Amino acid sequence: MPYTEHMSEYEQQNLEKRAQAEMIPAKGKKSYLGIVLAICAVILCAVLAAGIWVIMSSSSSAQDEAANPQTSQQSSPEVSKDRSAPAHPNKLAGSTETTDANGIVHGTTPDGITYVVYGRGSFGRQTSKVTLSALGDVLVTDNNINIIDGYDGSRGDGAYDCRPFYQGTADQAREYDLRFINQETVADGVSSFSGYPVFNSPDTITHSIAAEGFNIVNLNSNHTWDMGAAGIEHTHALWDKYPEVMLIGSYDSPEDAEAIHMIERNGTTFAFLSYCYGDNFYGTDPNGFPNSYYSTPFDDERMANDIARAKKVADAVIVYMHWGSEYTWQPNNQQIEYAEWLADQGVDLIIGSHAHILQPIKYVTSESGNTVLTVYGLSDFISGWTLTDTILSGMFTCDFVWQKDGTLSLENPMFYPAIEWSDGGDVYVRFLKDMSESEIANNTRTEDVGDDVGYLHRFLDDLEMDIPVVWD
Repeated sequence: MPYTEHMSEYEQQNLEKRAQAEMIPAKGKKSYLGIVLAICAVILCAVLAAGIWVIMSSSSSAQDEAANPQTSQQSSPEVSKDRSAPAHPNKLAGSTETTDANGIVHGTTPDGITYVVYGRGSFGRQTSKVTLSALGDVLVTDNNINIIDGYDGSRGDGAYDCRPFYQGTADQAREYDLRFINQETVADGVSSFSGYPVFNSPDTITHSIAAEGFNIVNLNSNHTWDMGAAGIEHTHALWDKYPEVMLIGSYDSPEDAEAIHMIERNGTTFAFLSYCYGDNFYGTDPNGFPNSYYSTPFDDERMANDIARAKKVADAVIVYMHWGSEYTWQPNNQQIEYAEWLADQGVDLIIGSHAHILQPIKYVTSESGNTVLTVYGLSDFISGWTLTDTILSGMFTCDFVWQKDGTLSLENPMFYPAIEWSDGGDVYVRFLKDMSESEIANNTRTEDVGDDVGYLHRFLDDLEMDIPVVWD
C-alpha cells in the first residue's frame, strides 16, 4: 500500500480516537488532565536531574584528564567496542597521535615506536570477530593485455580495463573486513606496455584493485624495480588517489617504512609487514638496493626488529612473504626455514605468493614449539597464462576472535579455489564452487588438460592442505 494511503488510514484512526475522547464526561476529563500533568512534572524533574548528573560527570572527567595529561593527549581506540567480547589491553595507551586529512592516524608510543592506523573506529560486519580474505598476484602480461585492452573500448585504442577480470569473485571478497591482494607489477605512466621479463602495466592495474574494494595492497615483489624509481613513484602517485587503502612493502620515505602500518576493525589492530626474497635487477643483498624503502628485501635483522616493534603496538601481526621457486608447488627450503623462523618470532599469520602456482597451506611448528598458519603460495590471481596450473589460484579466508582469557585467536581458516575461465567470451576469474562440472569442463582456458574436473581435484588433493578446501 502506498505511503499516502497509510497516512490517510492513520489520520482516520486518530480522528476516531479523538471523537471517543470528546465523549468522556467533564469530570473524567479533569481527572485525566490532572494525571497527565503529574506525569509530565515527574518526567521534567527526571530530565533536570539527569542533566545535572551529566554536567558533574563531565567536570569530573575533565579534572581527571587535567591531572593526567598523557592520557588526555592520546586518541587511541576503545579497548573493545563489542560488549560481548572480553576486554583486551590497549597497546597504544599513552601514545601521542595526530589524524591527517584522510582520517589516517599517525602516532608515536612512549618508547618511540612510530605507527599509522587505517580505519580507526571502523567496525567489521560482525562485532564478535574480524574477518580476512587474501588473494594472490595481479599481473598484466603479454597474454592478457589484449583482453584488458578489449574490455575498455576497442582493441588498439590505448584504453585498458582490468575490472571485468574480477566479476566472478569481487562481491565475495568484499564480504570480509580485511581484504588483501598483491599488485605484482608497476606502472610508470609514460612508457608503453611491456610484459615478461620487465613489466610495465597500464594504470588500470591500480584503479581496478581499488575499485573492487581491496583495502590492503602489497607492492613489494621481484618486479618492483622493473621500471626503476620512476615506476615506483608513479605507482605510489596512482595509489595516492585512494588514501583509504593501506600499502605495504613499498613506502614513500624512510620514515614511512619505519612506521608500523596497521588497520583497525572493531577496536582490534592488525599490523601487516611485507618482505621479498630479492629483485630481478638488484639481487638478494639488502645493501645492494638504491634505497631501503621503495622495497623491502629479506633481511633477518630488519625483519626481527620490525616484528618485535609490531607486536608491541598491534593485536595481531600478519607477514606477507614473496618467496618460493617458480612453477613449483612444493615449498622450497628457504620457505620452510623462514616459516619456522617467523613462527619463532611470534607472528600470527603468514601469507605468501610468487611461484605462479598454488602451494600448500600448512600449520608450521618451529623447534621452540611455536605454531603459525602459513599460506605458502596463493598463485597468480590475474595473469592470462596459458597453462592450467598457472591460472588456478584461490582465496584464503579466516576469522580473528577474542577469547575469554584476552588472547586473539585465528579461527575458521578456509580456502576457496578459483580459476581464470571463459566459454569463448569474456575471460574472468571464477570460484570452482560457483560452477557446475560441465562449466569447469568447458573452460577454454584449460586446453592443456583433458579431464578438467578430475585434474583439478587431483592437483588440490596433492597439496594436502591443513585447512578445508571449499569446492562444492
